[in-house]
Amino acid sequence: MVFEAFLAAALAAAHDGPPPPGIVQPRVQCPADTRLVEGFHEEYVQRYCLDYRGGNCLSFQVGEVALEGWSRPVRTCMDRFEWPNREGALPEVMVRFVEAEAACATRGRRLCTESEWELACEGPEHRPWPYGWVRDAKACINDKPYRPISESKLASQNDDVWMAETRRTFQADPSGSRPTCTSVFGVVDLVGNVEEWVRTSRPEWRYE
Repeated sequence: MVFEAFLAAALAAAHDGPPPPGIVQPRVQCPADTRLVEGFHEEYVQRYCLDYRGGNCLSFQVGEVALEGWSRPVRTCMDRFEWPNREGALPEVMVRFVEAEAACATRGRRLCTESEWELACEGPEHRPWPYGWVRDAKACINDKPYRPISESKLASQNDDVWMAETRRTFQADPSGSRPTCTSVFGVVDLVGNVEEWVRTSRPEWRYE
């Protein structure tokens, strides 16, 4: 979730590129429970793989990237932890997109866009993981054994049924449990733990 606290000039810069010469962008004062995410999100990032195994790259050449497509400026304040943005709290799940939007609005905030989210993960160096260039199985909450789920139970109109299935399959840890799973901007658990909603910033995409 991100916090809307920018002046008009900063908003214009975020959509239209750098301000004209002589115009100084206002400094963003982020709330204490958020972190400033600022830089450029690239449409495509190519990295040089050093260790390819089992269909995945486990290590990349540090700093070796090729940027392709458009470049979009990002400047926003992002929640430090997963919703409800409290260190040590279990992140909430089984929340619909419209419910997530409404929850953000109660705090005067909004959902992140995918460009903001990806930049927060990659940092200005466009890292493959928030913590660096080599995959660390212990850095984030990614590698717990998969628990098969019942889609019919999760989609049940009976609250007791879907809540029981959610509890049975839930494997998330409290937010901030893995300090190494922190991006260079100071945002935690962007990789792993639970999936989170984002809004699209691409006008060609049909859905929000």
